[in-house]
Formats: sequence, C-alpha cells, structure tokens
Amino acid sequence: MKRAGLIQIIREDENKFALPNFFTVLRLIFLPFILIALNMQTRGGDFIAIILMALACLTDFLDGYYARKLNKKSNVGRMLDPLIDKLSVDTAMLVLASAKGLPYWYVFIVIFRDLFLLLGGTFVISKRRLVVESNKLGKWTSTLFALVIISFTINIPYVKTALMYISLLMVPLTLVGYTKKYSHDIPRKKSTRRENRIPS
Repeated sequence: MKRAGLIQIIREDENKFALPNFFTVLRLIFLPFILIALNMQTRGGDFIAIILMALACLTDFLDGYYARKLNKKSNVGRMLDPLIDKLSVDTAMLVLASAKGLPYWYVFIVIFRDLFLLLGGTFVISKRRLVVESNKLGKWTSTLFALVIISFTINIPYVKTALMYISLLMVPLTLVGYTKKYSHDIPRKKSTRRENRIPS
C-alpha cells in the first residue's frame, strides 16, 4: 500500500506534463555536463561548469515562475524539484571533493541530511498522500550549498571555507525543523489532501 499512495498521486496529477515540469527535467539534463566540466579540472572546464550552473538556476526559477503564472502547480513537480536539487548538489559535491579539495566528511554530512529529508518526505507521501511543505530555512540551506559549490569551483580562498562551515551549521537546524514538522503536523492531517512541497 505504500507504493499505491505515490503512484496514485502521480496518476491524479493533471499537470504532470505541464511546462514547469519540463524546466525541472531540463535541470537534470544539465547535470552530467556540469559534472564532466568540473572533472576536467581546468579553467575552461570550471567556466563551462559555472555557465551550466547558471542555466540550471535559471530553469529552477522558470519552473516556479510558470507554475504560478500558468496556474500549473503539480505534485509531480513538487516531488521532482527537490529530488533533482539534492541529486545535483550531492553529485557535484562528490566531484568537487575529488577534484577541488572539498572535504569528504562535509559531503557525507550533506548527503546524510538529504537522504533523511527524502526518506521522510517519501514516508509522508506513502502514508498520508501529502507532499510536505518546505520552509524558508530549508531554502536558505539549499542556497548556501549552491554557494559552496560555486566558491569551490572557482576557488575563492577563505570565502569557500567560511560558506562551508556556515552551511554546516544549517544541517542540524533543518533536520530538527523537519523532524518536528513530521511528528507534529502529520498526525493532524490524516484527512487532509492539501498539496504542499517536499523538503528542499
């Protein structure tokens, strides 16, 4: 029955093939090219990676913009968006750990955090057929992760280390915040079918 909740949400989503989700998937298409560029370990490769990251950020803006403008918000988009964001961040950080000296221990902490949020969101979807709403703290944390990736890509001394430790402070805060949300909000929404967002 756990799978039924997720499958039913996808089947009932009338906007799953709408334009906003096209931009979300496009961001996933950019990902392997970003990873290849980062792994080149050259200035040219870094430049290409930054350009592709900028385009990926643009698609992230466009999917939200058109979802609101065209009234095409969808549960599929709400699930795909954070999933692709986390996949992009985690894989980019793994490449940077190998090529640019980003500490592996930091990368593993970020991956653990993302897995916790994804598994928690999946559990809520399967049990309650709800997509848990993200909060501002989660969005700020994702922005900091992106800044860490950019600063290590172009190698900005001191700034990259400072951003890494600042973002690290956000990890336990988001874990505690979403744990409280799962434990307090979900029992009260047993009969609710409101469309919200998965954590990002």
